[in-house]
Amino acid sequence: MRRLIAITVLLAGCATAPPPATAPPVLQSDTTTERASGSVRVSASSLNVRAEASSTAAIVTKVRRGTKLDVLGEEKGWIRVRLASGESGWVSAQHVSRDAPARRRKGCTPDSDYSFAKTPVPTFSDSGAHGLVVVEATVDSKGNVMSTKVISNSTGDEALAFLTEREIKAARFIAPVRDCATRSFIFTYKRSF
Repeated sequence: MRRLIAITVLLAGCATAPPPATAPPVLQSDTTTERASGSVRVSASSLNVRAEASSTAAIVTKVRRGTKLDVLGEEKGWIRVRLASGESGWVSAQHVSRDAPARRRKGCTPDSDYSFAKTPVPTFSDSGAHGLVVVEATVDSKGNVMSTKVISNSTGDEALAFLTEREIKAARFIAPVRDCATRSFIFTYKRSF
């Protein structure tokens, strides 16, 4: 028994000390404290915020017109923004406008939202279908509807979707002004039957 204790003490004395612990690496920057280079406001009625700078990237969330977003970077028609929640994502540059500088330039038209120059005129239908048709219209900076896309049609009647598109195509807009220039935008037209 004494020999076993002596051998254990001898072996314990011969063991090498472990190397000193190294400090964990320190992160150089934290993305939540990334500094914004300015801000933009959403000019579309609803805008997808995507995970990457691509129209096929996953949608992180949607933001409404007028929402202010901090700019974190830009890349080929896309702007990296920080949301109010602290998350970041990418939005298409054509559907946002830079916040106006503190001082307005002389002779510059003040910023404004869109308005109708000619409102859509509802067309009546003999169809017995009931529901809601939602159409997105792309409007250029001159106020002309350039294209339309049916987003949803709960009526089940394609003729009613066609009538709704025709109604919004006949409308005319006064485009919104941002930073002394008129801007294109997307308008969501909802029509119930």
